[in-house]
Amino acid sequence: MRSALALTLRILQQFRHDPRTVVMFVVAPFLVLWLFSVLLGGGTYEPHLAGVNLPSEISSVLQEQDATFEALDAATAAERLNNREIDAILTLESGVLKVEVEGTDTSRTGSVINVVNTSIKEVAANQREELSEELKSRLEEVGANMLQMADALEQMNTTLAQMQAGLAAQGGGSAASGPLSSQSNPPLASSQDVLNIDELDFEVLVSDVEISYLHGSENWNFFDFFGPIFIGIFVFIFVFITSGMSLITERTGGTMERLLVTPIKSWQLVLGFCLGFGLVSIIQASIVLWACITLVGFPNEGSLLVVICVTASLALVSLTLGLLVSGLARTPLQVIQLMLIFVIPQVLLCGIFDLTLAPQWMQVLSMCFPITYGAEALQAVMLRSASLGDIAPQLCILWAFIAAFFTLATLSFKRRKTS
Repeated sequence: MRSALALTLRILQQFRHDPRTVVMFVVAPFLVLWLFSVLLGGGTYEPHLAGVNLPSEISSVLQEQDATFEALDAATAAERLNNREIDAILTLESGVLKVEVEGTDTSRTGSVINVVNTSIKEVAANQREELSEELKSRLEEVGANMLQMADALEQMNTTLAQMQAGLAAQGGGSAASGPLSSQSNPPLASSQDVLNIDELDFEVLVSDVEISYLHGSENWNFFDFFGPIFIGIFVFIFVFITSGMSLITERTGGTMERLLVTPIKSWQLVLGFCLGFGLVSIIQASIVLWACITLVGFPNEGSLLVVICVTASLALVSLTLGLLVSGLARTPLQVIQLMLIFVIPQVLLCGIFDLTLAPQWMQVLSMCFPITYGAEALQAVMLRSASLGDIAPQLCILWAFIAAFFTLATLSFKRRKTS
């Protein structure tokens, strides 16, 4: 028992002499849980719809829904849908409401369909109400006409009674000479002339709904949209752990100190690690990519070579970041703790959660992380068949991160070599 207590005391003393680890135990979980609370505390997503030459009856109903609606011309709407600035385009042709959705994000597609179905029901209810009011008005007219006919019949009966009494007093006579002739009676409107269904101003606005997809199809599921993001996340995390842990092993084994006393320059040292681990990382990323597409069944609408290029670039970003972070860690445990600070926030803000409803500062922060650009590029190629030119901005940003992390890692090794 004393041996166990002595070992416990030794472990507690290690933590007391390592305040960095103690701080990481508190800060890292708090940071991750706080990010989760902000991301999951938003409201319900409201789709962005565009109408092209829609009747005012439908447009007014759509504007009252939990969605953003605006009227656009066909060319502008098509361009904004392709750029993912809107979620769907609505047009009405011969009673058929055509809904063209962007299609890659099934959750947004579902929101669009729900809003459209609700709107159609309200349009139909409004039309039924209008028809009911018009029928009610016509029936009131028929009722008024029937009252007029009853009054006229009563007057006719009174006149007829008076004529019969006069003829009886005169001892006979011709009925044609009396006051009751067809010329003296005012014409009465027929009920069919008032209640004519064919003359009612009623036309069914939406008789059917037709949904088309700009990208993807109705067979895509929720996981297909996030597949490219998960590929980028797993490659980034595995390469980061591999490079960080390997350098810690080199340092604890004394290999790093022997390298630092040789004439090798700092940038050559970092470049050697990048080339060695980079080749392994690219092979690993290619195998993961092949398994996800072939075995798991992730969709890939673009060029496989372009996907490999993006994945390899993201792996090199993670590799250089791992080299940089490993310079701050002294033990393998600290590498894992630093991963909670440097990697997990990137994972949470790279697109796995919809940041549309997140605070503005969080959306800006997400644009400062390399995984965001890697996930965007992978989604653009695998889901929307983007070409290498289409994702050139994202690739340039990824390689800018590679250059920045490589430079900082070189300075870190240079400082360690001179100290």
